Amino acid sequence: MTALGSGFALAVRPVTAATITTSPDGIDAAEIKISTPTGDIPGYRAMPKAKGKGKAKGKGAPVVLVVQEIFGVHEHIRDVCRRLAKQGYFAVAPELYARQGDVSKMTDPKEIMTNVVAKVPDAQVLGDLDATVAFAKTAGADVSKLAITLG
Repeated sequence: MTALGSGFALAVRPVTAATITTSPDGIDAAEIKISTPTGDIPGYRAMPKAKGKGKAKGKGAPVVLVVQEIFGVHEHIRDVCRRLAKQGYFAVAPELYARQGDVSKMTDPKEIMTNVVAKVPDAQVLGDLDATVAFAKTAGADVSKLAITLG
């Protein structure tokens, strides 16, 4: 498990020439803040751009929550959001460990699991996912069509 985790940690480091990155053409993607009862958490969202005069971006698009793994909302997770937006979805990835620590600055999976992930209460994760759905609804996405995927 350690070798696999370490290999993945290396794979999600800063973008290199070999990294596949989905073009933002035709979508609107941005870093966001999601309001929760205990304060804002960062996240990333991507949605289709508005088509036609007077239409709002992402209006009525079905929602996909993109859940991070232990390394947070890194470039691969953001790219999954962009790919989904290109298919017509409002994709949003909340930073579920934001209150416990910045995993983007950590490379050791054991350290991340012990010092961050193990300290994240299930109730907090579920509340943050609910807040993310509320964020999508406020943005005009169709939350009656809701899916969740692991990045």
